[in-house]
Amino acid sequence: MTGTYEYQIFIGCNDPQLHGELVSENDLKMVVAQFFERYKVDFSMLSAKGGYLYDNGEFTVEDSLCINIIGAQEEDVLRFTKTLSSYMNQEASLIVRTPVQMEFNGVVSQ
Repeated sequence: MTGTYEYQIFIGCNDPQLHGELVSENDLKMVVAQFFERYKVDFSMLSAKGGYLYDNGEFTVEDSLCINIIGAQEEDVLRFTKTLSSYMNQEASLIVRTPVQMEFNGVVSQ
């Protein structure tokens, strides 16, 4: 399969105005898992700590999620990220796109 990409979405769990979690990390994981199950999209999630510098110069460290998606359409990833950012009241989320070569049991997928 040519042109396959892995998308990584990094999103913090803190509300930027309250500087705390409105939605717990576990609740967010459930929402994300239900979304991908509904749309039949392959994904994985990792818990992380992330740091963010606000426009006012304040730095915060927060619980974050790293969501990995392989083979989805870029427009769908952007739409999902925008929806997720709005749900979490985030000022910004990071999306990283990396080309991948898929291999299953030693056989390279073309």
